[in-house]
Amino acid sequence: MKVKQHYDTLLGNIYSWMVGDFTYKMKEQKQFFVENGIEPKSTKVAIDLGAGHGLQSIGLAQCGYHVTAVDLNKGLLEELNHHKGDLQVTTVEDDMLNFLKTFNHKAALIVCMGDSLTHLENVGQVDELFGQAALHLESDGKIIVSFRDLTTELKGEERFLAVRSDASKILTCFLEYHPDHVIVHDILHENKGGGWIQKVSSYPKLRLNEQIILDLFEKHQLALVKSSVINRMIYVIGEPAN
Repeated sequence: MKVKQHYDTLLGNIYSWMVGDFTYKMKEQKQFFVENGIEPKSTKVAIDLGAGHGLQSIGLAQCGYHVTAVDLNKGLLEELNHHKGDLQVTTVEDDMLNFLKTFNHKAALIVCMGDSLTHLENVGQVDELFGQAALHLESDGKIIVSFRDLTTELKGEERFLAVRSDASKILTCFLEYHPDHVIVHDILHENKGGGWIQKVSSYPKLRLNEQIILDLFEKHQLALVKSSVINRMIYVIGEPAN
């Protein structure tokens, strides 16, 4: 199943529940930006690719950016619009690559965070996204990506991961490894009317690692500013190499 179909049929409907308290998680992301000196300079234009329900978009808007939040899932964008209040955030329902190809302005900041980068179909699309990002960045702009490194294959029962549970929902995922991607099977149990109903959906995630990202940065003349690991997610900040 394609990523959009998976989010439309299962994950998008429970995404905010899965992530947890929005305000707390958003403040974590905002703190990351503050600690790394991410603030408007030449312009205030920021693009949030794969924005979801707005953890990064809202944090960036609170830092002073005018954010365009791009995502394929209409429901998550509606949640983002609910969260934004009077902040400068514009939502766009579109594919990340298609949006960049049709965007006619420069940006001070482009982010693709959460695990959105692994939702692309292949490394060639990651290559294309970085190429487009490099074209659209201001000379003093920044690009930030984050992703989970799935290159180390889990074995046996390790492939079953408990994601979250409460009295009404239980979410588990099972990982099926292939050479360049992992099929993530999301297994949701919901208690409705005293009985448990199972829903299963799956989608592919790319097996990326830091070196792949750094090689593509170099290809598109993006210089590494900082790389770090936070809660098992890799965060990479880059800028145009001058």
